[in-house]
Amino acid sequence: MEIRMRMRYGENRRRDKGVPIACDCSAAVLVATSRDPNTRGKLYFSCPYEISDGPGRGCGFMRWWTVALCDKFEKIKEERNEMKQDLDAAKKRIEAQEEKIFLMEEKFEALEKKYRA
Repeated sequence: MEIRMRMRYGENRRRDKGVPIACDCSAAVLVATSRDPNTRGKLYFSCPYEISDGPGRGCGFMRWWTVALCDKFEKIKEERNEMKQDLDAAKKRIEAQEEKIFLMEEKFEALEKKYRA
């Protein structure tokens, strides 16, 4: 009986989900505060370069801070559920190994009795 575990938490990081580290032009994102009258004071992640900085500079990346954190919390919940499943699988593997050990000990005791007599 083989029970496989994933153990890949956090590997599948998507650019469009969660807290960004880099923007679409691979620059480290920065946190800025909105000055727009409708969203004044709200935090967001953005590319550190303006698109108008010239060719190859600035990608226009922008993600609201609250959206990014909600995505991150959802990812943490998913990983927690995966870890619970892996823990359950590991417990089943331990139970299977304990059963094998018990059976081997019984066989060993039977052989020991047979050859002592």
